[in-house]
Amino acid sequence: MKLPRIYEHFRQGQIFTIEEAREKLKTTGNTLRKRLSELASRGYIFPIRQGLYRVTKIGERPDLDKSSPFAIAGKLTPYSYVGFHSALQLHAREVLKENDTIYVVSPTKFNSFRFEGIHYFWCQSPEPHGLETHFLTHNGLEFAILTSNFEKTLVDCLKRPTHCPPFYELVRLCRKSGYLPDIEKILKYAADCNVQALFNRLGFLFEKNLSHWEIEDNFFKFIEDRMSRKQTEWPIPYDLHKNTSESQVVGHSPGGGSLGGGVLDMKNRWKVQFSQQSQ
Repeated sequence: MKLPRIYEHFRQGQIFTIEEAREKLKTTGNTLRKRLSELASRGYIFPIRQGLYRVTKIGERPDLDKSSPFAIAGKLTPYSYVGFHSALQLHAREVLKENDTIYVVSPTKFNSFRFEGIHYFWCQSPEPHGLETHFLTHNGLEFAILTSNFEKTLVDCLKRPTHCPPFYELVRLCRKSGYLPDIEKILKYAADCNVQALFNRLGFLFEKNLSHWEIEDNFFKFIEDRMSRKQTEWPIPYDLHKNTSESQVVGHSPGGGSLGGGVLDMKNRWKVQFSQQSQ
């Protein structure tokens, strides 16, 4: 059986946009749309959303051969990057689960949508710095994805709580990444934001939960000089029950020693108050 020309231009399983199809197939307008519609109806391509498709793998099973969420995220607009919680997951090499959300930062707005159990959420950001390219492999296909670097990701999550994971998950992902960050870079990103409460959150996170980063005293002095002197709210879930049950990850070192006095000590010099706490 001879395969359609689409397989000459795109690899099996590859995700492509209608603009890329126009360039490869040398066809435009209604003719192109009709051609793509015919290929979809015959099962040669799989529509993801308007203007975005995946080439079907010969013999694939739709329930098993799903698209890479990060590959989709990289094709949603002409320029975008993965940020916030989903960037932390990328740095930690997490496999996304059903109902997870990918935060796609782009100057070009798109309507957020759900596909194959994953939510794709548009975010706007005026700060196109602190980015890096990661190369991922999915079902034998390698692709590049632009994401915020670890330091910017951490600051962005602390700055925008609606796009930040729950506290215990934030700590877990930081630890799982195995990354020893550039603390000076984190503090520079934080200072550029000009948000005092951001330093309260950094101080609490560093001292209570990430002491294995061995942060120097002069960095804590820098944070204290810029933090808010008032009690500050950090509106993310702080699940006491979950933190207790996962103390091996969140509150203690692998050898069983205490890390920075324990995660559950809510009276702290950083004046952080979580708005959601499970009792």
